[in-house]
Amino acid sequence: RAYHMYIDGAGVTPLRDGGYVYVSNSEDYNGKAGVHGLYFSNDGQITDYKTLLYGTTWNCGGGLSPWNTWISCEEHDRGQCWQVDGNASGW
Repeated sequence: RAYHMYIDGAGVTPLRDGGYVYVSNSEDYNGKAGVHGLYFSNDGQITDYKTLLYGTTWNCGGGLSPWNTWISCEEHDRGQCWQVDGNASGW
């Protein structure tokens, strides 16, 4: 599977198993944007890649929360902010 296009805001959060996830926005249009996670083991090996949020538009800025989640914000007049948990097993 190809990596998503139009990469924008991104962050890294830890996972319970000692690995981490690189979470990044996709700044696409007409509901084709979202957030994607690239997962790494604790020794830096890529283990997974998946879509964490889809159906949004122009996901530009964002930031990490104190709960190790990613806040993704749409960049348009009716845009919203979305909290995305990249931890597959939950906190």
